[in-house]
Amino acid sequence: MWKKLKKLTKNWKPVAIGLGSAVLFLLICSLVPIIRVSYVVEEMYPATETYYVRETYTVQEPYTVMEPYTGIEIYCEEEPCQKYVPIDYSVTSEEGYNYPGGSGCSVELYIKNTDVIGGTFTVEFHLTLLWEPPTTIAKSRYIAAGSTERIVASYESAPLETPHSFTYSISAPTKANPTYREVEVTKYRPVIEYGEVTKERYVPQEVSVLKTRTVINYKRVSLLEYLISY
Repeated sequence: MWKKLKKLTKNWKPVAIGLGSAVLFLLICSLVPIIRVSYVVEEMYPATETYYVRETYTVQEPYTVMEPYTGIEIYCEEEPCQKYVPIDYSVTSEEGYNYPGGSGCSVELYIKNTDVIGGTFTVEFHLTLLWEPPTTIAKSRYIAAGSTERIVASYESAPLETPHSFTYSISAPTKANPTYREVEVTKYRPVIEYGEVTKERYVPQEVSVLKTRTVINYKRVSLLEYLISY
């Protein structure tokens, strides 16, 4: 009996060793982490963010106002509109003549003062001479209101080309223009002024916040877990 049992034990010993090895292999595959795999986790980290805050502020800005002031307006019924105008007069006669022998010449003008005031009249005679360049002679005379006076100019060196080869210009005394008037009126002009104006603007501010990010980590798992989960 003992021999049979010993023989049976001897025959099962290789089987037991094989089974044990298989079990040990299975245990190693099931429990020992031998395979490296990746996995994803959410990680918190500090960061700085910029956001904008609305704020009010005041500035000095220009603006235009219409400012009143007193100005002078001029009105009259005559053109050109002048404060003083020549007194009224008329030329009643004009004449030129040469001296005998061509030794010289004279020109004369009769002016009538038709106004109510007297004054000094100045006449410029422009002579065109026979053998000399043109020349100008000025003469003045006082003429009372309503009177007629003769104004004469003489030239002793050369005669006129013809008795009518002369012209003249008259400067009459002046009087206040009866239609001229200056009137004070209110006018307006633009003036730049400055005032405070409230405005809004957005200014940046930075704050510290916690954010999350995805991170890939690695770990080792057993063969069994890898086959089941991956």
